[in-house]
Amino acid sequence: MKRARRPAIRAIFFDFDGVLVDSEPLHYACWRKVLASRGIRLSWGEYRRRMIGVSNRQMVRELCGETGRTYSDQLFEEWYAEKKRLYFARVARCRVPRALVACLRRLRLDYALGVVSSSARREVEPTLVRQGIRGWLTTVICSEDVKKLKPAPDAYRRALAMVNARSRRRIRAAECLVVEDSGPGVEAARRARMRVVRVAGPRKVARAVRGELHAMGLR
Repeated sequence: MKRARRPAIRAIFFDFDGVLVDSEPLHYACWRKVLASRGIRLSWGEYRRRMIGVSNRQMVRELCGETGRTYSDQLFEEWYAEKKRLYFARVARCRVPRALVACLRRLRLDYALGVVSSSARREVEPTLVRQGIRGWLTTVICSEDVKKLKPAPDAYRRALAMVNARSRRRIRAAECLVVEDSGPGVEAARRARMRVVRVAGPRKVARAVRGELHAMGLR
């Protein structure tokens, strides 16, 4: 019996933090300062293990529960506003690696490209514009665009819907490749019925994508 042929890839979706830019250490440093001022200690190891890939709101809710604090939307907005001020003062340091920019420049000629992030648009779009790659992307989905964030599949399904709205030929979920760095992100992609490759940082992305496409007989 012949093995069923896997669908070709026609769209590639990238997570943002930890995939296009190495911004997770910066997010952590900002949150650590906000939390420390309120008597909450969060190590880098714990942040990497538990918090990467989940929403800021979920993180604060969990930390409040663990430290005996009463969570509220007002409390979250206060903490998150302070974190954002710290982040935007430093975010210009984040860069997309040159090899990855070159990879994206080539991929855009053959595939629909998109960014799918659980971060706010204000934390994503400026870097894409500053790095000169925003115009190569068919869609950018951020936390404001869906009700349920990763590990729910909603963001990836929304990205595919946006790509199909601009495509002459309908693209199926099985024809999408997702690049993620976190467990919740991988789960979201799989629940959306898309192929997914997990990477350990932006400098691993270009090779991982090339390898995945090569394995499928694509370029």
